[in-house]
Amino acid sequence: MITVTRLVCAAALLFTAPFSLPFWVLYGSCGASDFVDGLVARTMKQQSDLGAKLDSAADLAFFLAMIIAVIPAVVLPLWIWICAIVTVLIRMTAYWIGYKKYRTFPALHTYANKAAGGFLFGTPVLYAVLGVTATGVILCFLAVFSACEELLITVLSKDLDRNCKSVFLR
Repeated sequence: MITVTRLVCAAALLFTAPFSLPFWVLYGSCGASDFVDGLVARTMKQQSDLGAKLDSAADLAFFLAMIIAVIPAVVLPLWIWICAIVTVLIRMTAYWIGYKKYRTFPALHTYANKAAGGFLFGTPVLYAVLGVTATGVILCFLAVFSACEELLITVLSKDLDRNCKSVFLR
């Protein structure tokens, strides 16, 4: 149910002005629901493949809503766009291989993916504090690293484990 809240808030972001008060309320609600959802699932030992899939779908919905809502309102350097495209291509490759291998999209919950997602969530605030270059470098590094790790885990793993923490912690 908490994941559904994030899906609704992500959709509602598309109907708000970027960086307005309603935007920040919905943005914060998406972040809080993501954090609480995972915490509740772990605490109550209610983690499941369906929950992991819904969580990944809600993350994707939030990410896409942010792109659609915010990108027209900001100017980003070309190197950030190139990094984003490379990251997407690596992830698409991992998902394609995972789909062929496991007959489902893997979308792993690794520590690196969580760090990249957390940093991506904090990007608007970090951008205001650190500026576009420092924020972009850190985010690009985390995004490419987490995508490469997910690809590597997908290639190397015999069985799908969406809650695999890292290729280094096997």
